[in-house]
Amino acid sequence: MKIHVVGPRAEIGRLDPEARVVHLTYHPTALVFLELIKRCPRLEAVQVPPSRINNVSKPSMCLLKVQKVKIFEGLILGHRTDLIEYYTVDEGLILQRAEELQAEGLDSEEVVAKVSEEVKVSPGLVGFIIEQ
Repeated sequence: MKIHVVGPRAEIGRLDPEARVVHLTYHPTALVFLELIKRCPRLEAVQVPPSRINNVSKPSMCLLKVQKVKIFEGLILGHRTDLIEYYTVDEGLILQRAEELQAEGLDSEEVVAKVSEEVKVSPGLVGFIIEQ
């Protein structure tokens, strides 16, 4: 899965309209989410840094809920958008490990936490991938 990392707001206009998951590095407003939804009609999820997730307004959350776009917190550490604008996550690895842990009898929350720790991605992203 390719996650488009969006730095400045101006990058929204350059997003691939087929983008499914986006990581915002700045404070998102309702207008930012509206621009994202218009630019990427197949958008399924938005990842926001933990320091900014609490600042997302209720109208923004409602807009995302109506559009069936999930929002979750998470970080992408060490990624340089000046070199590569996408961060790639191996969905197959995450799903395989989740199945192994479920077979061991762990509940869904424990599976998400353990896979997140092992693969070094946010629990929200792991949960999103498993739900699909």
